Amino acid sequence: MEEYYTEKLIIKFVPAMYTQKQILTFISKNKPMLQKEFHISKIGMFGSYARKEQTGNSDIDLIVEFEENTNNLFDIKIGLKNFFREKLNIEVDICREKYIKARYKNRILNEAIYVD
Repeated sequence: MEEYYTEKLIIKFVPAMYTQKQILTFISKNKPMLQKEFHISKIGMFGSYARKEQTGNSDIDLIVEFEENTNNLFDIKIGLKNFFREKLNIEVDICREKYIKARYKNRILNEAIYVD
C-alpha cells in the first residue's frame, strides 16, 4: 500500500479488491491462452476468494494441473504468477493437487471452484 502525505490529508492507495465472480470470469476468458502459453489442463480457485471472504490483503489461491510431460514447470509457474500479477495487480499462490498436504487436501478440494 502506498501512502502520500499532504499538509492536511493522508491518501492511501490500496490495490483494487476483486470479487469471486470477477476472478473466475478473468480466468475463464483467458483460459485458452493459459492452456496454450502455460500448458494448463485444469485450473481452479480456492481459499478466501472461493469462500467470498477476501480482504484487501488477500492473494488468489489457484489449484492447477498441467498437461502431461510439461517441461520447466518451475519457470511456467513463475510465468503464470507474473501474468496474474501484471494483469490484476494481485499476488497469486499456485498449488498442484498431488502436492497438497493430506491434512489440507479435503478442505481445499471441497472449496475449489474449477473453471470449465
